[in-house]
Amino acid sequence: MNSIASFFKLIRAVNLFIIALSVSLFYYLILVPAHHYKLFTGLLPFTTVEFVLFVLSILCIAAAGNIINDYFDFELDREFKPERPLAQGAYSLDTAMYLHAIFAFAGIGLGFYLGYKANYFKIGYIYIICTLMLYLYSAFLKKMPLVGNILVSALSGFVFVLLMLFEVNFMNTIYFEGSKYVLDLLLWQVLFYGGFAFLTSLAREIVKDIEDKEGDAEYNINTLAVQFGETVAKISVIVVLVSLLSGLAFFMNGFIAAHATKEFVYLSVAVVLPVMVAIVLVVLAKEKKQYTRISLLLKIIMLLGILSIPAFYLFNLHPAA
Repeated sequence: MNSIASFFKLIRAVNLFIIALSVSLFYYLILVPAHHYKLFTGLLPFTTVEFVLFVLSILCIAAAGNIINDYFDFELDREFKPERPLAQGAYSLDTAMYLHAIFAFAGIGLGFYLGYKANYFKIGYIYIICTLMLYLYSAFLKKMPLVGNILVSALSGFVFVLLMLFEVNFMNTIYFEGSKYVLDLLLWQVLFYGGFAFLTSLAREIVKDIEDKEGDAEYNINTLAVQFGETVAKISVIVVLVSLLSGLAFFMNGFIAAHATKEFVYLSVAVVLPVMVAIVLVVLAKEKKQYTRISLLLKIIMLLGILSIPAFYLFNLHPAA
């Protein structure tokens, strides 16, 4: 494996791309149109450069979290996932720690800079908290049933919340007539996409724990699957996915009331149907390779959910309208 490929694998480049895509689509196809068509202003919480720095700040923190996770999983990966960059010897553990520090400090520094530019300096402390939580997850919390899963999944949805913190601060800085109405609309979108990211991530995290049960048990990592068994873990995944379907049903009822047929059809075909397939596959799964496929399906579902943003926008009923 060449150095570039190893680096991209170490930082989980595909996952980082999904994060960047998610927050960018939300900003440019939901938040920006809300300003243009509801507040009738081109004023935004970020300049173009600042928004790029905002995305980079999130990616740096996420990359740091991915690196430190592989650092603490080094011994386990050498036996059960030898294809991982650290397990292969592509980077030494010292180098991995240096890279973690570089990404972490870069993300925190960008967070404080953006806070300073927005007259909201203290938001930088949120970046510190997120970095520490990811470190604690890798070092300790992932060894506890569900606690680590919930934490890392919550951080997946938190990117939308973080964006809205800048938006709320901006709205409080400059008065706009109708700003409360626009904020309420945007907060509903944050609830939808943030909640969607949280639940799909949580289901996938538990599935990955079932997939890695053998190695986790050997290294005393007491995940839900290790502590309570595969059946309980499978039931937990199903409960999470049914909760996801319930949340989707709530919002889809709104589309029916608004006669938004295209939006309803998109969610039904691209998200609801695959989630139902995932539930069936979880019920039937018995082997590791089956859980691997379910994990991949859940990642695809997450991407399809995020792609509803441009889909809805093109349907002439973007979520902020």
